Amino acid sequence: MNRVQRAMPYVVLFGFSMFCLWSLSEITVGASDGRLGPAFWPRLILSLMALLCVYESLKRLAAAKDQFSGFIDRQEQAAERGEEVGSVKTLMASSPSAEDSPSEPIQPWKLAGGIVLIAAYAIGIQVIGFFVSSALFLSLFSAVGGFRHRLWNPLMSIVGSFAFFFVFMKVAYISLPLGEGPFKALSLGLMQLIGVR
Repeated sequence: MNRVQRAMPYVVLFGFSMFCLWSLSEITVGASDGRLGPAFWPRLILSLMALLCVYESLKRLAAAKDQFSGFIDRQEQAAERGEEVGSVKTLMASSPSAEDSPSEPIQPWKLAGGIVLIAAYAIGIQVIGFFVSSALFLSLFSAVGGFRHRLWNPLMSIVGSFAFFFVFMKVAYISLPLGEGPFKALSLGLMQLIGVR
């Protein structure tokens, strides 16, 4: 798969995010009582997604340009050595080697693990609440992705989950699933801690 082909999914995703942003232009309800309007967070997320797609597309296209420049450089070196430029020999020697364009290993078990975790998160969030389910999800998703550390995985997941809890409940005024039983008690305690009633 060449670099242009690798950039295409990001180009398509950029187009999709722009279409969604255009669809949100129909929402005319504004902010009230000092709160953000209903379209603020979707617009912010879609804008960030579009910018990320532009970055990733350009990065892959720049890699294609670098690969082509390397090909031209190798052809020029062949000409300096007195070899016939454009011959089969110099073209084969100038083509990018496996070292120049390493292929990324395909690991379907990571994809499957991520899908299972997302499904478990969607199902479990109502029972164990947003905070606990998010902390577990972030820790396990990092582990499936390849980052495994006994201290940093749980620590960063708890900090990240609390940050999301704070932003959604305190800043964005979004109601989150509190869970049941002791999980609900924990969620209510966190709400009291950050001053949400």
